[in-house]
Amino acid sequence: MVGISDLDELLKNMKPKLKKEKYYMASFDEGELMTLANYLDYIICVFKENEGLSATFTEDILEDMKTLTKKVSGPFALITLEVHSDLAAVGFMAKIADVLAKEKISCNAVSAYYHDHIFVQYERKEDALAALEKLQK
Repeated sequence: MVGISDLDELLKNMKPKLKKEKYYMASFDEGELMTLANYLDYIICVFKENEGLSATFTEDILEDMKTLTKKVSGPFALITLEVHSDLAAVGFMAKIADVLAKEKISCNAVSAYYHDHIFVQYERKEDALAALEKLQK
C-alpha cells in the first residue's frame, strides 16, 4: 500500500485521533537498552542520539523510569494522524507545526511508516485537537 503524498489530500484525510494516555520522554545511557527492553509494553518509541537513548513511554512506568534517569519530561498527549502519509510527502508536517504554533502549542512529531504522530503539552491536548480538526476542514 502506497501512502498519500498530495498535501491537500493529506490535510483533508488526516483524521487526528487523540490517545487517552499520558506520555513522557526521557534520555537514557545506552547501557540501559536491555533494561528498557523489559518495558516494551509501555515504551512506544526509542531513538538513538549521540547523547544516548531517547524513549517515549506511558505513565504506567514513570516511577520505574525515574530510577534509571533524571532526564524526564512530560506529560504529553499523543495525537495520531490516521491518514497513511507517504514518507516522501512534502509540507505536511510543516502545516501541522504551523497551525499549532499559531495556537502557541508546542509539538514534537514522530513520523513512522504509516502515520505521523504529534506529542503536545497534555494540558493543551483539546486545543491541539481542535486546531487540527479545523485544519482538516
